[in-house]
Amino acid sequence: MQYVITVILSLISGVLLYLVQDLLKENKRLRAEKHEEEQKRDKAIADGVLSLLRVQLIEYHNKYMMGDNIPTYVYENFDDMYNAYAALGGNGMIKRMKEDIDKLRVANR
Repeated sequence: MQYVITVILSLISGVLLYLVQDLLKENKRLRAEKHEEEQKRDKAIADGVLSLLRVQLIEYHNKYMMGDNIPTYVYENFDDMYNAYAALGGNGMIKRMKEDIDKLRVANR
């Protein structure tokens, strides 16, 4: 009788061990999937912000390069947006526009 109980307990512990290992593997897989989805979402957000910054920086450049000065608040906005754009990995085209804007006279308005 004790032999039968030992065999049953061994089987149960084997099955439980298998189930725990399977749950741990599934948990690891789900965490990896979630991490990958979060990375995709974060990249999409960063790409979207980069695009919006690029549009606004180009608009400011086109508007204020027609004259010889730029209002202080616009220059500060341009500078802040440029720094964010560069931190997100923006390209050199906007850097050249920043150099153009930096040559303008900053006017207090």
